[in-house]
Amino acid sequence: MKYDAIVIGAGPSGSASAYTLAKNGYKVLLIERGSEPGAKNVSGAMIRESEISKVFETKDIPFERIVKRVRLIFRSKDDESEIVVKPKSKLYTISRLKFDKWLAQRAESAGALLITKTTVTGIEGNKVITERGSVEGDKIVIAEGANALLSMSLGLRRELKNEETVLGVKEVYASTRNEVEKRFNLQGDEGESWRIITDYPFPSAGFIYTYKDSVAIGVGARVDEIITMGIRPFELLDSFKTPYAELVKGFSLREYSAKIIPENGFPSFKPCEGSVYVAGDALGLVDPLTFDGIGPAIISGYLAGKAENCYSYSKMLFEAREISKVIKSRPLVKELLPNIGLYSHLVNDFLTSWVEGDFSKLKYYKSSLGKLMKHLILGLGVIE
Repeated sequence: MKYDAIVIGAGPSGSASAYTLAKNGYKVLLIERGSEPGAKNVSGAMIRESEISKVFETKDIPFERIVKRVRLIFRSKDDESEIVVKPKSKLYTISRLKFDKWLAQRAESAGALLITKTTVTGIEGNKVITERGSVEGDKIVIAEGANALLSMSLGLRRELKNEETVLGVKEVYASTRNEVEKRFNLQGDEGESWRIITDYPFPSAGFIYTYKDSVAIGVGARVDEIITMGIRPFELLDSFKTPYAELVKGFSLREYSAKIIPENGFPSFKPCEGSVYVAGDALGLVDPLTFDGIGPAIISGYLAGKAENCYSYSKMLFEAREISKVIKSRPLVKELLPNIGLYSHLVNDFLTSWVEGDFSKLKYYKSSLGKLMKHLILGLGVIE
């Protein structure tokens, strides 16, 4: 059997690619190794409608809650400061299982054929080899996620180093809709998202998301630091969530999962070669500053489906706003990750000093001015 295009992986980037190709009249095969789209994905997750709507109609998007408040929390051993932001654009919390199924259904509705429970073991020329046999495609899009074995086997990218990889760990606690709304002071479809930066007991960044009848708590830390500290993934999450235990007290644990998050990628990784294209996490397209991997994944999948050749795909990736900000943010993130402790203390000390009217304690940061200025300059480079 031969297809105009074969897409490997029915996550956000794969479904976006399959949808784009099928919508333009191509005969498309979408291959997913899980039992259904979303079954093997791990994410918080919060999405931005402005990014999704560039590819898909969003009027029937299967959201959990509409995020009305985002709490930014800076926590150290002895202090904690919180800033509440009311977003002006539309943000949703979603279930990845429901959301990924919805994306794949859009691709199927456009004409793509979805096959699940099928693992791709290799690619030879225009032939895709699976455990069920082989199939040919004039165009192949690899959207296999961060564990990019196919992309590495083809020499399109290398394995990530420990210092450029974050391990994310997440738990989902289930209760009732009323109880979630009561504990977070929500009404109707309102939702809340928390972003937490802390250096105690381990340097890490985490989140709390409200769903309809459940709450997700997750945290991420660089793999090299986890190894140095000698802790296991569940220990990282247990220590992180301790201050927030009351939020889910009495809830039942529904899900525990972990995944790697790339902190490097395109353009260091090749986005394509010949008729083979790579998109999403496999290409390292995650924005660590905004905790956003789904938006860049969908945009890159769309561009991979749209591209007429390898050159045009590379060019469109550089020109896409969602992708360029990922690239521009990497030098800053590389500097910020080892300095989580500095900023968790600095924000707390600055806000406390401002409230108390005494800025004398900030004199201890004079020795860090050079580092802070470097980070400021890198930060300005991210602004478009």
